[in-house]
Amino acid sequence: MTKTSCKIVCPFCSLLCDDVRVSLDNNRFEVKNKNLSLCKKKIEFFNLDKNNRLTPTINNKTSSLRETISTTEKILKKSGDITIINHGVDMAGVRSMLRLASRYDCTIDHVNSKYLYNNIGLVQRTGYMATSLTEVKNRADVIIIFGNDIFKKSPRLVERISSGKSSLGFFKGKRKIILIGNFDANATKAARKIGSVVNLKTDIDMIPKILSQLIQRNDNSTFKLSKSLREIHNIVTKSTYLVASWSASDFNKSLNSERIINSISDFIVERNINYRAACFPIAGNLGDSTSSQVCTWMTGFPSRIKSYGNTFKHDRYLCDSELIQNNKTTDTVVHFSTLSDQKIKLNKSLKNIVLGHPKSKLSCLPDIFIPVGVPGIDYEGIMFRTDNVVSLPLKKIRDVALPTIDDIVREIT
Repeated sequence: MTKTSCKIVCPFCSLLCDDVRVSLDNNRFEVKNKNLSLCKKKIEFFNLDKNNRLTPTINNKTSSLRETISTTEKILKKSGDITIINHGVDMAGVRSMLRLASRYDCTIDHVNSKYLYNNIGLVQRTGYMATSLTEVKNRADVIIIFGNDIFKKSPRLVERISSGKSSLGFFKGKRKIILIGNFDANATKAARKIGSVVNLKTDIDMIPKILSQLIQRNDNSTFKLSKSLREIHNIVTKSTYLVASWSASDFNKSLNSERIINSISDFIVERNINYRAACFPIAGNLGDSTSSQVCTWMTGFPSRIKSYGNTFKHDRYLCDSELIQNNKTTDTVVHFSTLSDQKIKLNKSLKNIVLGHPKSKLSCLPDIFIPVGVPGIDYEGIMFRTDNVVSLPLKKIRDVALPTIDDIVREIT
C-alpha cells in the first residue's frame, strides 16, 4: 500500500478537531501535528497488531461471523430482559442500538450518562444559558474553567477557544483565563498560550462558596481566599463576554456535583443582568453528545430509556445500567464500543455480548465478541461536537474489512 497522508476529524474527544494530519502506511497511521502528544496517543492507540481481537468468538473460541451472529440471536431471543450499554459509537451506531432495542424491548444507557444527568438536571430544574465553541472563540474575553482534569480529557480545549486564522475576528484583545479547582502547572502553561492566567487552587467543593462571594461582590470578605478573589472579581467586572466551562466528570468525587454545576449556572445568570455571559460545558469523549442528540430526537429522551412495544419510556433510576448490572436485574448485556480505550466492566453473572473494536479491553471474557470497525478510521460516519450545534463527517482511512455496528445489528434484527 502506498504511503499517503490526509486530514481527519478526530472522534476520540468531544471537540472533534478537524485538522488532525495523519500519514498512512500499510493500514498504520501516525499523527503528524506537532505538540499533540495526548491526542497522538489516543489516536494511535487504535493501530492494530497481531494480538488484537480481529475474529468473532463464542466463549473465547474463534467462530465464523455467520455462526456468531446466529448464536447472538439465540441468546437474545431466550433472554427475559436485555440491557444495551453505549461505550462510544457514532450516529449510525446509536440508531442501530435503538433499532435493536425496539426489536427485543431492551433498556438503553450510555456509560457516561451519570455525568450527562448532572448537566441535564440543571436544565430541567432552572434552565441555563449556553453558548457554542464558535461564540467562545470569537467573542469571549474572560473564560473561567472549573475542575481539575478537563485539559487531559480535551487536550486542545485552549487551542480551540483561541482566535486563529479561521476566526471571524470579532475579538482582538488578549483573553484572561481563570482556573478554579485543582489544576496543575501543565494546565496553567497551556492556558497562558492564549492569555493571562489566574490559577485559584482550591477544593472543587469550595466552588459554590467562591462563586457566591463573587456574586455578592464582597471585597471585604474574611474568606481565606479573599485576596485571590478580589483579583478575579476585578477581571470579572471588567469583562464584556464571560464564559464558564467545565466537564461534569471532574466533579464526580465531590460531595455534591449538581450543587457545583448549579452554582456556576447561577453565577452566569447573575452576570447576564448587565453583561453577556454563558455556560460552555464540555461533554465526555465517548460520543456522549452524539448519543444524547440521536436518542432525544428519536425517542424524546437523552438516555436511560426502555423500549415497550412501539414506544420508549424513560426512568433515570430504573434504567441506570450500572445499577442494573450490580443488582443483576437483567439477563443479557450488549456492549457497543467503537471509541473507548478504557477497560469495559463485564458482570460474570450475566450473559455478555460485546460489539467492540479489535483493541477493546474487557474485565473478563464475554460470551460473544464481534469485532467491528472504528468510525473515522475504518468507516465513514457522523458525530456531534460538544456544543451540540455542529455535526461533523468522519472519513475512512484504513481498510481492514471490519463490519460496522450497523452491519451487525441489521443481521441480528
